[in-house]
Amino acid sequence: MAAAVSSFAVAVAAVSVAVLPEGDASAGQAPAADITEITLPDPAGTRPRADRPLVAGPSGYLHRQSGIAGLLWTDSSDGGTVTVRTDDGVYTPAGVCENLGSTTCPTAWYGADADLVALPGAGSVALWDPATRTASEFTSDQPYRGLAGRTMITEQALHDKADGAWRSRPITPAGTRITSGMITSADAHGAMFRVGTDLYYLDLETAVATEVFTGVGSRPVTVQSDDRIGWYDSASGNLHLKSRTDPGGAGELLDLPSPGAQLDGAPVLTDDRLLLPLHTGTGTSALTAVSLADGGSTTLLAQAGAYLVRASGDTALVTGGTGATDWWVQRVAQGGDGSLALERQAQVPALENAKTGLALSRGSLRVAEDDPDGTMDTTTVRTLAAADGRLTASEPKTGDKIDPVCAYAGADCSTLWGNLGTGPRDVFLTTFYDGDEGGTGSARADRLVGMNDGSSDSTLEFRTEGGTIVDVSDGYAVYNSGDTAPAQYVGEFGRGQKLKRSVRAAALNGSTLWSASTTGKLTSYSLAENRTLATVTVPGLGCVPSELQAAGRWVYWACGDGSAGVYDTVAATSRAVTGGDVLLGDGFTVRHDHGAGTLELTDAKTGTTRVLTTDVAGSGLAVDRRFKWTVDEYSGMVAWTDRYERIHVARTGVTPSPVTAFASEATGSVSTGMPFQGSWLLSRPVTSWSVTFTSVQSGATGKATRTITGAGASARVTADWSGTTAAGGHFPNGHFTWTLKATGTDTATAVTVATGKGFLTRGAAVRHDFGGPDGPDGRGDLLTLNSSGGLTYQFGTGTGKFGDKATGTGWATSIKAVPFGDLSGDRCNDVLVRLSSGALRLYKPGCGKAVTPKTSYTTLASSGWTSSDVLTSPGDVSGDGRPDLITRTTSTGAVYLHKGTSTGKLSSRVKLYADWRGYKKVIGAGDLNGDGIGDLLAQDKANTLYRYNGKGDGTFAARVKVFGDWGGSYNVVVGVGDITDDGRADLVSRDTSGNVYRNSGDGKGSFGGRVKIATGWSGYKSLS
Repeated sequence: MAAAVSSFAVAVAAVSVAVLPEGDASAGQAPAADITEITLPDPAGTRPRADRPLVAGPSGYLHRQSGIAGLLWTDSSDGGTVTVRTDDGVYTPAGVCENLGSTTCPTAWYGADADLVALPGAGSVALWDPATRTASEFTSDQPYRGLAGRTMITEQALHDKADGAWRSRPITPAGTRITSGMITSADAHGAMFRVGTDLYYLDLETAVATEVFTGVGSRPVTVQSDDRIGWYDSASGNLHLKSRTDPGGAGELLDLPSPGAQLDGAPVLTDDRLLLPLHTGTGTSALTAVSLADGGSTTLLAQAGAYLVRASGDTALVTGGTGATDWWVQRVAQGGDGSLALERQAQVPALENAKTGLALSRGSLRVAEDDPDGTMDTTTVRTLAAADGRLTASEPKTGDKIDPVCAYAGADCSTLWGNLGTGPRDVFLTTFYDGDEGGTGSARADRLVGMNDGSSDSTLEFRTEGGTIVDVSDGYAVYNSGDTAPAQYVGEFGRGQKLKRSVRAAALNGSTLWSASTTGKLTSYSLAENRTLATVTVPGLGCVPSELQAAGRWVYWACGDGSAGVYDTVAATSRAVTGGDVLLGDGFTVRHDHGAGTLELTDAKTGTTRVLTTDVAGSGLAVDRRFKWTVDEYSGMVAWTDRYERIHVARTGVTPSPVTAFASEATGSVSTGMPFQGSWLLSRPVTSWSVTFTSVQSGATGKATRTITGAGASARVTADWSGTTAAGGHFPNGHFTWTLKATGTDTATAVTVATGKGFLTRGAAVRHDFGGPDGPDGRGDLLTLNSSGGLTYQFGTGTGKFGDKATGTGWATSIKAVPFGDLSGDRCNDVLVRLSSGALRLYKPGCGKAVTPKTSYTTLASSGWTSSDVLTSPGDVSGDGRPDLITRTTSTGAVYLHKGTSTGKLSSRVKLYADWRGYKKVIGAGDLNGDGIGDLLAQDKANTLYRYNGKGDGTFAARVKVFGDWGGSYNVVVGVGDITDDGRADLVSRDTSGNVYRNSGDGKGSFGGRVKIATGWSGYKSLS
């Protein structure tokens, strides 16, 4: 049954791990923090795995399971299971006990009713202690017959320990012999054995054998409880019993109903009930309890295993449940009300198809497994996620079938490289016949296949054969050919070969290629930019490395079978680690210790080592990474196959590197109909992300911002932005910046991942910006009036000067033109013009168009405006987002505010100051201090320049001195907006000689020193 069609629950457990001091893998273990682990069962069928209990002790039990080599001991308190090992390795039953279902394996051959296991061998018996997991040798000049409790039974004697030393006692009466295979039942107090057709009871305390039953036949079924012994005739239902305390006395015959079915295994007597595993013909047995009092029967388990074993306290162990995924070793015991109850001890894992390969990348787990019905391996894909300290997995989805080249000679595997990021998902190596035109003609040419489940796969071919994959990362691959002239190829799926060079140690981390060809040095190269990034000297690296791996900020190096280490590219330090069958994660290494059968994790920062698991499947290979186990270099997860072919995934808890961007693609220009589009390939999975857009230039209410957020992502995040604020308003024209932040998994704080900038057009009008070569560009422009009546926009260049022009002719030279904001609401700045008649008009030329007397306008007043000698707009000072006008009455010096209205006109004036005749100039300067509110500048007759900060309510704060003795030669000062592309309001001044100067704003309310930007401007009647 293919794994692709299986769907089962995920088992979750908090697993205690152990810490090993740095540099001493054999040191004593100490507790470490728990990590979250999940088990992903994927049964191959509905039939349960056979599990045969053999010995039931006070703290655990010995058993065998189908498909698992050797004997297992399981702790009853926590279900922890270990394989029984001696100094020679895993103990394997042999002879008549070789098969799990053997009916001739002697009773008590491995023990009975104690936390002690006998391991019979050729000429001796080893006694294995579950508490210490060590074995000691027992020898005797008599043949071994069994272990009952802690007493060894040989042919004519009992052997046990008294005061720590072995003692031997002959079985009496003299001449009593127990021949091979004649023990029929046993516990810690006694054993029954057969001689001919008679049964004897051997009391272990006295070493006395007593004849108890005669004429029982050659295959009697015997039972023992705490107080009775007997034998059972299943054909008739008769149960013959005697008291343990008087085995030679009179017996009792219980005429029980015939069970009506044959026994699949030995029964167990528990106090006043007889437990029978009855044949059902379904592949499982029915566990039935028969009452000794009235012969009534109760089915305890409709589906049970055939094998029962007696345990102390008149209890028994049996296997059973409802099916393959609900199969348990269970204890049968009498409850307080006298009824029998079942207590689960440990689950029996379901039978699974052999796993042949694992890929884990950015939380995407692909499992390859053998398909018994096909020639190709099947694959399934799950998505793993961590939240609130818990690891979860999605239901498996069917992936492509594959037929890879196994990376390990002599093994049957599907070696996989994880590649969830960009391009195909996971990668493997296969072969094909390269016989097409232009091909090599090779019958086994190599092909790297990138899986696109359900769609056409991506491939990389280098016209070679006999090669191996070195590394894969985010669509890039490194491959070594196996030709007579081996070479190393670096390619990108979808684009082909990028490099060909001599074979060397190499590793990928996104588009960064790490290489080593010189002793002690590593080189990084950008495959995206086709350039060398750096060459570094690595402390402790005393060779030309034979292997490299890269993840996050870390690079693993190994010198053959010698030294190995992890290089920190940020701190430029290196830490020695144990080499071998190693994979690098982000901040840690994992090594498969094949001798101990463990996966050990070493923290790259601290050097601390801990055991991740003691149950990783063995392969018999020196290296089996990506076959039996693998590491997610992006997410900090580790996956492995256990002895039952189940997949486990664990979070390591190691602090990962900050999130970075492997690749960044973002639109540079944004306008109506052409939104910003950004796409970023992140270095590892994130739980959330945001992109914040900020205008460089200020609009009517200051700088604009917009933040777009996203939830978790494993690899790539994308963002679209139309150039608007969250409220739907338009961003100011001109430059903007963007900042991508993300919070990586296993971290709590967002970090800046990438930044960039762009240019926005057709947005909201920026103060003093009337146009440019391609329309409004967010740069301040100067409005000049020449002696011929030409009103000219001098377009700012962004470099602090003026360049292109747009002139509207036909104006009287007596007008006063005031650059105004967008009062008409068309996202184009307007111009106020006061005529000599005193009329005031609002001209609306549209974006980038010169203003002429024929331009559409609104009459704001037909007369009365000649009384003001100052008309200037500082921007919005009332906080409503509309431009306002400041005027000063010539005769009194009174200063007034005229607020812009939603109807495109000006409201009635409001007096702000009574007499400002002491100021030579009053300048609407825009937002000088970055608070989004228009400010004023005023120059007094002593040439001191003051700033009045707008408060946002139509008034201004008290003045602040900006410069002393400033601008005495200036006849014009204009708050021109931003002409340097830094988002700060600048000043432009003209002196009496016609020279034009710029003072660049600092964004804090002041300005830098003046810079001459033009000469010969005396001919202009006005600058505004």
